[in-house]
Amino acid sequence: MPASFAIGANLTGMQAAEFGLRYGSGTLPNVNFTVPRKSDVAWLAANGFKRNRLPIQWELLQPMLHDTPANATARSIIGEPGAFHAGYESYITGVLDAHAANGTKCIIDLHNYCRYRDFVFQSDGSVIGLTASPDPFIRPYTTDNAQVQTRIFALAPGATLKQSNFIDFWTRAANKWKNHPGFGGYGLMNEPYRMPPPGSLTEQTVDGTEDLTIWPVYAQAAINAIRALDPVNPIYLGGNEWSAAMSLATKNPSWPLQGANLIYEVHMYLDAGSSGQRFDFDSEVALGYNAGFGPGAIDLNTGVERLKLAVDWAKPRGIRLALTETGMPIDDPRWEVMFGRLVNYARDNGVEVQSWNGGSHWTLHNNAINIVPGWHQNKTLEPQVAGVMKAAAGVAKATLYDDGPGWAPAGTPITITVYARGYLAAPVTLSISSSNGGTLSKTQVTIPAGPNGQDSFTFTPGSNRVTTLTYAASGGMTPPPARKVYSLADPVAYAATSLTDAAMAIIAKYGACKWELADGYTDYMLGTPAAAGQQVRAIADSGYGSSPGNAMEMVNAINTDSPAMGRMTVPVMRVTNGKKNSDHSAPVAIGFRCKKTIPLAEVQANPRNKAPYVMGDSHFTIAAVSVPGATTGPVFQASNSGHVYVSELGFASGRPRARFLDQSGSSVTLMGPDALAANQPAVVSLTSAPGAQRLRINSSVAGSGSATFGASAFDQLLIGWSFLEYFPREFFGGNVYAVITGKGAPTAAELTVLERYLGTTAGLA
Repeated sequence: MPASFAIGANLTGMQAAEFGLRYGSGTLPNVNFTVPRKSDVAWLAANGFKRNRLPIQWELLQPMLHDTPANATARSIIGEPGAFHAGYESYITGVLDAHAANGTKCIIDLHNYCRYRDFVFQSDGSVIGLTASPDPFIRPYTTDNAQVQTRIFALAPGATLKQSNFIDFWTRAANKWKNHPGFGGYGLMNEPYRMPPPGSLTEQTVDGTEDLTIWPVYAQAAINAIRALDPVNPIYLGGNEWSAAMSLATKNPSWPLQGANLIYEVHMYLDAGSSGQRFDFDSEVALGYNAGFGPGAIDLNTGVERLKLAVDWAKPRGIRLALTETGMPIDDPRWEVMFGRLVNYARDNGVEVQSWNGGSHWTLHNNAINIVPGWHQNKTLEPQVAGVMKAAAGVAKATLYDDGPGWAPAGTPITITVYARGYLAAPVTLSISSSNGGTLSKTQVTIPAGPNGQDSFTFTPGSNRVTTLTYAASGGMTPPPARKVYSLADPVAYAATSLTDAAMAIIAKYGACKWELADGYTDYMLGTPAAAGQQVRAIADSGYGSSPGNAMEMVNAINTDSPAMGRMTVPVMRVTNGKKNSDHSAPVAIGFRCKKTIPLAEVQANPRNKAPYVMGDSHFTIAAVSVPGATTGPVFQASNSGHVYVSELGFASGRPRARFLDQSGSSVTLMGPDALAANQPAVVSLTSAPGAQRLRINSSVAGSGSATFGASAFDQLLIGWSFLEYFPREFFGGNVYAVITGKGAPTAAELTVLERYLGTTAGLA
């Protein structure tokens, strides 16, 4: 293994404010873009990711180009020409600080595609419709969409985005960060593409007509300016046509450029078009196309063959390469084989690798290509791609989990999977024992050496029993927690013996999710149990809703590392009468989110990572809460982040409320007759089935509806807040002890058992 081989992640999120930039107010931190957190960087460092890449947005760091003829009013609102925005600059410095604290490095990547979105300045230096938002965390914008222009690099006379603009930017950045101990290099420009044709000032409209000499001229000018200030730190140089690995040798006739310590960066994904946007393996094979080669289907060696085109050009010239954008789709093991071959080939040829879609921006948590940790069984859940990269780098570190059903009526066999996330250098054997008889298909499972291994077994319990399965792992590894299996003939009647086991049997029967604040942790990366007064950022599903590849985590990923991130807050742990609960009473308290995927034909046709039900399914939600008074807001919401359809349990002026709305506009709202007593725990529930909706308060029906809803797929579950049409809408303001939700229609007696059980989490008898 080459000693210089480095792995890293793209800490994405800071470049995400694409919609509403300059026109509209789409620049709110933690909503429209998100800064990677210190804990993101710390987790990566602990797992061997030593050189990460930070995509940034030019317009957010430098809101006005250095030679902009703005008048005094525009300057007072937007900023001085050329000046860096103090808040955004502090975000970058904070990320570099986090890298320095963990002994790692970070590349600053200017993620702008050789373009800059700007206001249209009038001859007097004004901007028509220029507006300063009353929220200081939202950038100035124009109310007139005709007053926004996209500047682009060009060599023709009259270029609106000039070499001097590019030089000015990198000169300021180099002077600011060149000596920072966490700084890992200059990513000159992300993915130049569709540059103007010769003699033109606008991007090409016919493929193959772009002037391939534009970008090298700008790049060389920036390299010269940086090297005049900084002779040491590496400069990452991407090429024309999206910096594709396949076209490095054919679309960059000016390469190589002059300058010391240049690293030529390439990008490449595994789907047929190498877009990183399609994840269904069979659909990609069926396209019969392989980017970089033309006709012919992709196969397990496609990643290697694409990167080899770049390696074959670079090696004879003594040029260093970095694969700074790539990724591994999930849900099909063939992608993992394909990606593993690619990363091993990169390692063997001295090509550093940074995987796409890390960081903490909310949209990343359900992307089929991501390197964002999750939370399962009260442990950080490593993304699958990380295990493959760690295997290539020889970072032997992994964690064990298990998943499977817990309901086995009349001795029905169930299959349980034990799996590792990360990289095992040697096999791990787990012994399995049963507390109450039954039949195990095998008493040992073996997780093979390598990345992301797994093994399964079946268990057939005896009839009418509660059985605990316990693991013991070899090699000093921590096994998954003990797992209960229920074969009770009548779980409701069993409540007289054990309310907890009766409730858990019903939860297992419906494969439902359960989140108790007794399981609240300080973070979903390297977190610890949250004590009174500490932030709560992670709650594991302690029910039976999770499955391999689909952990029903509840996490809070917003960045509150500094006041510059905005006014959003995180729930705080409270202990009331000995019972843990999350306090959502602070202003703008963002709660917990379980982000999921909606199936999309050919793109990701059958993702494992999806919500447990859609709007039209029979489903139920139960929550143990208290409210301080006339609270209005959701306790729990199943919804679609880009639309308004929801199944929601919450409050309006202190009165319990169940609200349903599907994508066709069919709706039902059920209201409790009275406000709950202030600060007194209660259990509220909703159920929905075709033709029947119910709101229940402390096990009594308080409202009924009779709608039948359309399918209306959900892509998120939320505790303590609402997020619709890509924006936070309402915040709960009360205290949450526990929530259960699942697909199906429990009987009234089953609901009562579940409600009684949740009452105990809040101290109710």
